[in-house]
Amino acid sequence: MKRLNNLYYSKRIKELLAELQTAGTTLVVAPMGYGKTLAVQYFLQEQERCGKKVLRQSIYGAGAEAFWQGVCHSWQNTELGAALLQQSLPADANAKTLVLELFRQLLPQEPVYWFIDDLHLLESSEAIDFLFALSKAGFADLHLLLVSRGQIFDGSRLLELGRKVFCLDKHDLALQRDELAEYSSRCGLQLTTQQLDALHEACEGWFSVTYLNFLNYDRYQRFCLDTGSVYEMIANVLLRPLPSEQQRLLLLMGQPEEFTPEQVAYAYGTSCRESVGRLLECNAFIIRLANGRLRCHHMLKQATRHAFGLLPEAEQQMYFRRLGQWYAQQKEYEEALDWLYRGRDFDGLLAAVQQLRDWSMHPQHRQHLFDWLCECPPEILWQYPQAVLIIMRRMFSLNMVPEMLQVKEWYVTALERNTALSQRERDNYYGELEVILSFLAFNSITGMSEHHRRAYKLLSGAPQTLSKQGIWTFGAPSVLGLYLRTGCSLRQTVEDMQECMPPYYLLSGWHGAGAAELTEAEALLLQGRIDEMDMPLQKAYYQAEKHGQECITICCDFLEMQRNLFRGVYSSKAEAYSRHQWQLQPWKQSMLLNSADMCAGFYYALLGKPEYIPSWLTDGNGQQPSVLYPARPCRNYISAQCLLAQGQYTELLVRCSDWEQECRPYSNFLCLLYLQVQRAAAFAGRGDVTSCRASLKQALAMAEADKLVLPLAQNIALLRPYLEQEAQGECSAAAAAALHLGQQMEAGRGQIMSARFAEAGLQELTEQELQIAQLAAARHTNREIAQRLSLSEGTIKQYLNKIFAKLQIDAAAKNKRHQLERFFSNS
Repeated sequence: MKRLNNLYYSKRIKELLAELQTAGTTLVVAPMGYGKTLAVQYFLQEQERCGKKVLRQSIYGAGAEAFWQGVCHSWQNTELGAALLQQSLPADANAKTLVLELFRQLLPQEPVYWFIDDLHLLESSEAIDFLFALSKAGFADLHLLLVSRGQIFDGSRLLELGRKVFCLDKHDLALQRDELAEYSSRCGLQLTTQQLDALHEACEGWFSVTYLNFLNYDRYQRFCLDTGSVYEMIANVLLRPLPSEQQRLLLLMGQPEEFTPEQVAYAYGTSCRESVGRLLECNAFIIRLANGRLRCHHMLKQATRHAFGLLPEAEQQMYFRRLGQWYAQQKEYEEALDWLYRGRDFDGLLAAVQQLRDWSMHPQHRQHLFDWLCECPPEILWQYPQAVLIIMRRMFSLNMVPEMLQVKEWYVTALERNTALSQRERDNYYGELEVILSFLAFNSITGMSEHHRRAYKLLSGAPQTLSKQGIWTFGAPSVLGLYLRTGCSLRQTVEDMQECMPPYYLLSGWHGAGAAELTEAEALLLQGRIDEMDMPLQKAYYQAEKHGQECITICCDFLEMQRNLFRGVYSSKAEAYSRHQWQLQPWKQSMLLNSADMCAGFYYALLGKPEYIPSWLTDGNGQQPSVLYPARPCRNYISAQCLLAQGQYTELLVRCSDWEQECRPYSNFLCLLYLQVQRAAAFAGRGDVTSCRASLKQALAMAEADKLVLPLAQNIALLRPYLEQEAQGECSAAAAAALHLGQQMEAGRGQIMSARFAEAGLQELTEQELQIAQLAAARHTNREIAQRLSLSEGTIKQYLNKIFAKLQIDAAAKNKRHQLERFFSNS
């Protein structure tokens, strides 16, 4: 009796698969048709019989978003899965750290086998980076099984993983000559030695081609050893010999990535369960999945899709339409969209879109998003204003603004033409439109507020477009960095924020709570009014914490860190931020970790401790952690301050023009002011007096009207002599105020350095340096020290410069020896 669809695993393969139980990560890499998936599935079924937890994920597209949706789906119904749903695929070091911490904390306390198939289809470097990081972390109870046609990790990464990874390749999976003989015997074929030799030589152990030859031999008593294409072989052996009905059914099975017998019968249009059953029984290229669905092997899928493409267009559209209707009936609306579009069923397409209020959107939908509306007959489009609204919302998030504005006209027409809407429904739709259009007015506070107020009057409930969980600051640690648009507008900006935020709070459920008070506190800090900022800052803290707005709390901490420098108080929050030991729970947005890095980096740059600055803030060639586009100007001026602290003046000047350009789209005036000051400081660091004075004059002119002297004061170490000259010029008031505020900051910084870092700094001194430092602290002159130690005055001066650098004493300060004296008294 022939048993051609029986699966065969040799003793050698079983022994190799047993190694997977002890491997943290297993890589199975071989060309198509070598039985990679079947071998891993056999191993996993054995584990499931032993009560082990098995998760399966298949890759069906190239995009990162689809991959991450698959990750979340794999871990669904677990605490880890719920936490992963709050994240996106980690694209930078902080996000990766956060997700790995989730795995460390929330992995089930039992062995878990996580199988990810067809990784060769994935074109996301971020996804591969994530899998490498997960492999490198080496969680004891997590076994990753990664299957691909091509290389998954490059050679250097494989070396880095070392014994944490176990590899199988095509040589391990290929049938050996004695295994081929045993396989054919188990299938019930009686083959001669010559036939086995010829088959093994022609197929080279390729499992799928061997199986196709067995089928052909059983039917025609001959092998297909001279075929030029495995796809042609599949068509000749599996497709063309079938009756017409079964041919169509097999073609339909090859269209979806996964399918059910009921789905195929529905798409075919008549009762054909017996025919479907016969196909499944006699075709080993159709695989039954753990979720109860079926999937065609890639070789069969490619062959059937080619044959399907030869059908008349009207017939193809009919089948596509039925497939889409099937998914819609199962409430799998996202899956239904492409099928309905390909079947030209626009009525069904827009009805499905209306069910997708929280639509995450597959990457392929972006390509067709505008086409759906352009090609939809107007009489159908006008019946679905809600679907048009949802598409508009997605267009904004995908930066499709010109298309969005065109769709706006269709949306308004749809509302006017739809006579079935009640006035309340119509008002709600117009209110949602106002919310969407408000984003186009960013960063005009009053312009956005006009839309918000109109939306509030029109809507009868909370808008679908806004989420209280979104990051109101886009990841920036400075509100005025986002919203101060021009010079001479500081007071007006504060007043606008105080007037416009309360209506927005009512509309959004307190999204961004504390922003108005925070803006006032930041304005006072920028003007050097340190003691006046305490009350609004505490109000901002209270509102942010009351309404769960962590992004505003971070902005408050950013101001507090800068304020405390003037008061000589070391910021423990900066230390906690730099180590990510802070109050945010690990399942909150990873973007806020990048915000924390920016706060800590800026603080330590001002303090003069560049070794504590997160490396990504100054690494121009590295991968930039993610902040949303509006927050990039803030990130840039913080990076510039960090480069100044590291003495990388040339690097700052090279990058400054690009950074300034990123401030232009939203008129980020404060960020431009910081960059202008930092440009002047970089020129000063290089000794370019002419360029420094020219840049400083521009910065003073920008700062003078609103008395924005903080950026100048924070760079006093490099700009002091130039500010002293400008204190006699056209912008004398701003220069004098910056000098006064800068002296306060230097004094506070000196107190922090003395109290916090004195002992550590002194321990870095050599015996000779310590002796010279003690004499200098005792107010001996360089000449006296040189005579006592039998050294030259020039040598003593060089030693003192090294000592001041190690003790973080500002080389430009006039009271260096006084600070040195304080070091010894405090230590």
